[in-house]
Amino acid sequence: MAGLSEWARRVRERRDELGYMILSHKDRTGELRPDDSILTSTEPRSTAHVRNIGKGQRFRILDRDGHRCLSYGAQPGDPHPMEPDRTVRLVVDHISPISRAEKYGIDPYLNQNLQTLCDVCKEGKWNKYPGRLGEARLGLEALMRHAPLEEQRRVYELLRRILKPGVQS
Repeated sequence: MAGLSEWARRVRERRDELGYMILSHKDRTGELRPDDSILTSTEPRSTAHVRNIGKGQRFRILDRDGHRCLSYGAQPGDPHPMEPDRTVRLVVDHISPISRAEKYGIDPYLNQNLQTLCDVCKEGKWNKYPGRLGEARLGLEALMRHAPLEEQRRVYELLRRILKPGVQS
């Protein structure tokens, strides 16, 4: 999986920091797989974002939040819930995404707009949950898409029994 996360980081760098228009599976759900992307133009935009969360600020946010995911309580080294051979990684996340914050004239890099999430919750969140600090919510649908097929089937059977009384497996 290290190769996939490295690939995703490189796509983000080229899109966000260098200004290239690159669409991913998050932009075209159902059309693209998680490891697919489309370069829509070879010309970079003039308004590229610069990453402004430095190492010092990142450490302060992690320290303020007790080095725990505020959504799910995970700590570095805890087992990854969907990939048993991996451990959880903590990331600093924007509560209001950069795009939304800039639209409303908010500085997206203020400490009040940053929170600690584990990589599982961050991936599930995307830009869909604007909650306040400590109220990030895991995107259940995204979590299920990333779960092993046997886990997906167990949840499906459970929901089928709950939602259709009288149906037994």
